[in-house]
Amino acid sequence: MKIKDSAKNTLEQNYSFKVNGYFFVIAMWLLSRLVIIVAMQVVAPLIYTSPVQPHWHPPYPLDFSPDFIPKPSWELFSHWDGKWYQKIALEGYNYVDDGNQYSIAFYPLFPLLIRGLMTFGLPFEVAGTLLSNLTFLGALLLVYSWTKERHGINAAKWVIAVMAWCPFSLYGTVIYTEGLFLFLTTAALRAFDNRQYVWAAFCGALASATRPTGITLLPTFIFVAWIERRSLSAYIAGLFVAVGILLFSVYCAISFGDPLAFIHVHKAWAQPSWWSIFTDAILVGKDSLIKVVMVFGGGYLLWHYRTQLNNVATIYGFCSLLMLIFSGALASINRYAYGIVSLSLALGLLFSKQQRWKYIVFIWFIILLFVYAINFTIWNWVA
Repeated sequence: MKIKDSAKNTLEQNYSFKVNGYFFVIAMWLLSRLVIIVAMQVVAPLIYTSPVQPHWHPPYPLDFSPDFIPKPSWELFSHWDGKWYQKIALEGYNYVDDGNQYSIAFYPLFPLLIRGLMTFGLPFEVAGTLLSNLTFLGALLLVYSWTKERHGINAAKWVIAVMAWCPFSLYGTVIYTEGLFLFLTTAALRAFDNRQYVWAAFCGALASATRPTGITLLPTFIFVAWIERRSLSAYIAGLFVAVGILLFSVYCAISFGDPLAFIHVHKAWAQPSWWSIFTDAILVGKDSLIKVVMVFGGGYLLWHYRTQLNNVATIYGFCSLLMLIFSGALASINRYAYGIVSLSLALGLLFSKQQRWKYIVFIWFIILLFVYAINFTIWNWVA
């Protein structure tokens, strides 16, 4: 009888820890999203009551109006890349090889899912915002579960705090691919880590149809399969990751006669060089300094915690960082770095072992998240 009672108490305690853990994740998600919503829907409209003068020069971004005044609305969540996804969802893709910007630069899964939600009668801005936020919440729940399995509850909570309050988590609320990409890559990595190859292949293919860096799951799975002497199924799962981007390439070939149109079009977007970024960072240019710290500091953290993180997370982190460094798409590299879940895992492990200064960092995170949300609202470039 005592054994049964003990087993029952253990099950109840485990259930309680599990429920409390998921409540923590939801609370972190909700509180951080509220900071963004208040900044965008309350503070920005109160501060900016006349046309905003952005900190950049023409040509203007898609659908920007020089007489823009922020007013509380769903539209505020769709600035910058959101306008491109709106164009794709409503009109489909277009492309001409004339050196101008076209929607083919943006991968298809995210606008396709938005279009699917719109069939239920939702306007684009509502559908896109819901998709971003719900997939971001899903990503947090997956990361928490995966980290708890590997590193315990304390580390899992700090990883979630990092992901939820990092200033670039703004892009898990506005109409960008960060939430969906984090959800799909985490699902794929966790599934591969647990040898669930069908699920890993499926989520990996969807990730490569969401953002360019999704393809780094392919070398990750192949390399891990090799060093851990896994079965043939692991290699097949790795190769299947390419299906998403291959289907997009086939679409480009059929529609525009150029299977690499989604790559060629990027020459229309001006990009800084690493030389200019490093030079500006030395002069304490805030944006450039953040880029350098996130990319190279993130790489150092991955190396430092390589023996504590599993092979899947570590190799994926390095593959993704290398792709970002050499891709030439450096204007938003800080945001892309945030989309590498391995960096959040490493930083969360670091914070779980610190005592004091981590709270100062989180205060800075909250302030920046608030400021970034306001800047995004008034069409100032964030990342």
